[in-house]
Amino acid sequence: MFSSNLVILAEDNNQSSLPESIANKTKNLFINIIQDPIDNLLIPLGEIILIIILTIFAIRIIIGLVDKAFSLSRIESNQANTLRKLINSMVRYTFYFISILTILSVFGINLAPVLAGAGILGIAIGFGAQNLVKDVITGFFLIFERQMEVGDFVEINGKIKGTVEEVGLRITKIREFNQRLHYLSNGMITHVTNYNREKMRAIIPVTVPYETNLDITMNALQEICEQIKKKYEDHLIEPPEIMGITQLDTNGVQFTITAICNPAEYWSLEREMRKEIVFVLQRHGIEISYSRRVIYTPEQAQQLQVQGKEKEMVKV
Repeated sequence: MFSSNLVILAEDNNQSSLPESIANKTKNLFINIIQDPIDNLLIPLGEIILIIILTIFAIRIIIGLVDKAFSLSRIESNQANTLRKLINSMVRYTFYFISILTILSVFGINLAPVLAGAGILGIAIGFGAQNLVKDVITGFFLIFERQMEVGDFVEINGKIKGTVEEVGLRITKIREFNQRLHYLSNGMITHVTNYNREKMRAIIPVTVPYETNLDITMNALQEICEQIKKKYEDHLIEPPEIMGITQLDTNGVQFTITAICNPAEYWSLEREMRKEIVFVLQRHGIEISYSRRVIYTPEQAQQLQVQGKEKEMVKV
């Protein structure tokens, strides 16, 4: 087998130079394969193929068991999807590592020095790949602290908004509404705004002109609140309420309607509230304030100035 051949070929290392040693090893290896192809070629190749098949088979079985376990568990769906993908990823990497070591043993390579060298190499890589270590540590805390989970709608660093598709130990995948998929290194994530935690408050401002009857406007807004409460009763945590007059500006008088709801219904609730505001105010004959721009010709502007001066003279 390969192991015995490599041991025999390694005995004359001290008797020849490195190029001659490599040439002799290669020559002896081919001679042994020609003399006994079954033991020196076919059997090792068969073992390698068997290791690969068993690795693929074992990965599929364990991933299937993990998926089945999470489908029967009582863990929340978002959290379950996040943990399931993380565990499946760890299972794959673990079996890949074991299969590589097993294949190396088939070639007669002593695994003890390989593992020791891997430890030293890991320390060297740790110093040279600090960003990778930072990504892994940040990814662990993102998952452990449940800052975001698969299916959550989040805003990352105040720039990227989208749905979480995967939270891994190194990268996080965020898909925007326009279907662009962002791959973010976990170490770059410094600020997470999660729109899927416990409750959300829908805030809708309504501005009407100063000439509008405020009592009629309040009654119309109260009607809007009653309709929203009736339609979204199962999803509301707190009923809609009018915050009163929240601002006075050049556009008019601003009222604000708010409602606290389940995160899953936040967007649809805001859309429905805006629609009801338009319909109800139109039915009551209340105009929504908007910016206006009046353009005068030079002649009209001069005429207005003359009229203004005439009014001042009358007052005097």
